[in-house]
Amino acid sequence: MTMFYSRESQYHDLTGDDAYRSWLISRNQPPIVYHSGEMHWKRLRVLARSTLNHIKGFFAAIRVALVADKMRRVQRELALRGVRYDREPRARTDGRGQA
Repeated sequence: MTMFYSRESQYHDLTGDDAYRSWLISRNQPPIVYHSGEMHWKRLRVLARSTLNHIKGFFAAIRVALVADKMRRVQRELALRGVRYDREPRARTDGRGQA
């Protein structure tokens, strides 16, 4: 048995107007334009941020190398004068400090 539903019955089509839905699905939508000025600025900001992070990393590596070199020179100078200098503090065993 086939049932026909109308808008007035309680069992009408709950999905809405089928003609309008089919028009929405079948219409040709305009393509998304990625060549707009906004997209160019966004790409430029991403490129600038990436470049800045690489430059910061480069200078951080240079700084670490300079500090390590300076510490080696200080240790060598102190060793020439007869002073032993270790970067890590060693525990005292002579009873004056905590062992």
